[in-house]
Amino acid sequence: MSSLFRIKNPSLYLIFLSMIGATPPLATDMYLAAIPKIASGWNTDISLVNLSLVLWFASFSFSLLIFGPLSDKYGRRPVLLFGLSVFVISSFLCGLSTGPVMLILFRVIQGMGAAAPSSMVMAICRDKFTGADRQRALAYIGVILAVAPMVAPSIGSFLLGLGSWRLIFFTQGTMVLITSIISLGYEETAKELNPGSILSAFARYRKLLFMKEYAAATTLMGISVAPFYGFIAFSPIAYMKVFGLSEHLFSVLFGVNAVFAMAGSFTSARMSVILSQAKMLTFSFAGMLAGGLSVYLLGGKGYIYFANSMFVFSFFMGFSRPVSSSLVLEQVKTDIGSASSFMVFYQFMAGALCMWAVTQPRENPIAFYGALTTSVSVLVLGGWPFLFKWLRNKGGI
Repeated sequence: MSSLFRIKNPSLYLIFLSMIGATPPLATDMYLAAIPKIASGWNTDISLVNLSLVLWFASFSFSLLIFGPLSDKYGRRPVLLFGLSVFVISSFLCGLSTGPVMLILFRVIQGMGAAAPSSMVMAICRDKFTGADRQRALAYIGVILAVAPMVAPSIGSFLLGLGSWRLIFFTQGTMVLITSIISLGYEETAKELNPGSILSAFARYRKLLFMKEYAAATTLMGISVAPFYGFIAFSPIAYMKVFGLSEHLFSVLFGVNAVFAMAGSFTSARMSVILSQAKMLTFSFAGMLAGGLSVYLLGGKGYIYFANSMFVFSFFMGFSRPVSSSLVLEQVKTDIGSASSFMVFYQFMAGALCMWAVTQPRENPIAFYGALTTSVSVLVLGGWPFLFKWLRNKGGI
């Protein structure tokens, strides 16, 4: 197995990174359609079951902060294999849950396990690729990763049709078990490991946060993706509760939304050879604002309007993400695992906050989500020119 990764073939590496990176979307998107059924089956409020999604993201986010420094000290490989193992075990335990509290507990553990492969994707990509090659690699990984949220809800709906939501978690565990076996062939890419104690490894976050260029880029770029994560939690509410669509149609529309995000990443990869980072990010942030405004102004008229508005937003979000991630990682030369983990942590914490906000009972949830998406896009588009000018003067671009 290890001989596969001795071949310095970028395409094979991108497939490998995409497989381990697909772990989080499998854990979230596959069971979205089952949330109402789980709530009714246990005769509990849907907001309680939704905590299994929100707290998953919180656990996932905080665990990123643990695995990043550990990978800088001990290497990417042991962290990756440990996280995948935790995910597989907790997935089967989720399927055996007998109540909402037990499901939430095991989902929290599952989120912790998913954090390791997610943070290692960025760190390994930073280890293996440089400059424009890294930006293109992140874009192509984004294209492949978009397949997971595209097909995951359909798989979940199919498994629900077979009779039980528990099959969803058993399937998650089995799929990531296959990824774990393949990952045994991964050879360490961290060129230098940090000396010192474990506490000193975690103390390096202080060093990162005092790197103004990294902190500023992480802050603004991380906020930009929060509405997209909010959509993950909000989509079943919008499509099935507000618009009254079936589980199948919800899965189709959610999958098409992922296709637009994938198309955005693919377009970003192609355009990276002719456009600068500055122009690509300005273009994408403006497009995200247009999508947010459309949700706010038109989304409440019907599911077609809402879906098409989200397609616009998701395309430009997919277009921006490889560029913004590459921009953040360019600001660091050492402590790459910690820098990658904190970047993803910040994105997911912002996303978890957005998830919590959009899943609260509201008189007009579509308008609220549209207003939130628009506000975030205005903030990012307005702040980006100042960040770019400052980074350019500091030599960070």
